[in-house]
Amino acid sequence: MEELYRAALALDPGNAYLLEHGHPGWIDGQIRTFHLYRPYLPQSGAVLDWGCNHAPDSCMLRAWFGNRFDFHSCDFVESSRYAVFHDYARVAHTQLVGAGSLPYPDNFFDAVIGSGVLEHTAMDYEALKELHRVLKPDGVVVITHLPNWLSLQEWRRRVILKRDFHRRLYSKREARQLLKRAGFYPVAEGYHTFIWERILGRLGLAHEEQTPRLLTRLTPPLAFCGTLYLVARKVLAM
Repeated sequence: MEELYRAALALDPGNAYLLEHGHPGWIDGQIRTFHLYRPYLPQSGAVLDWGCNHAPDSCMLRAWFGNRFDFHSCDFVESSRYAVFHDYARVAHTQLVGAGSLPYPDNFFDAVIGSGVLEHTAMDYEALKELHRVLKPDGVVVITHLPNWLSLQEWRRRVILKRDFHRRLYSKREARQLLKRAGFYPVAEGYHTFIWERILGRLGLAHEEQTPRLLTRLTPPLAFCGTLYLVARKVLAM
């Protein structure tokens, strides 16, 4: 991942988004999140990187699984904007032109990955219903980086900085109920992106093994965790 960010920044050195997400602490968090949902993915099939932007999840999937999956991605952003990542992931990218339906047939995908996407949709319930449509029965939906409603980081952005905050926040209970109403049954959930991850990154300790595990156990998640992740399966009846 670090090599991909370096290559992309060499082409666009002033890209603030890539500079932020290419930080070692941030990359380490992306990789940890990937390994949280990786065990729930199917053995094979078509995977959609929904709202992919620069497609880091597709890159990690390609690096880990090789040609096991048929990768697709979609976003309002053209793939050429982040060609380094999209070329590495070898995804079939579709540029979205509206906030409504997805340009895929019913029951097409075996898994959908939505990293930092659901909270930005105009209607989260309708967006999940559309994911339910394009997923095969028992297909897996992965939602990551969902803003935690009690996060101190969100409170700081909203109250003190008054910028870069999310307009919609979620509790685990609310997120579970939202998924169920849209036809998904949750099978895994938890907190990720803790405050200490960035601190370790700045100290050059992002890749240490024991320190993150200890801090995860000691950190109160409700306040010191920025986001939630959930994994659910498409069901036809509850």
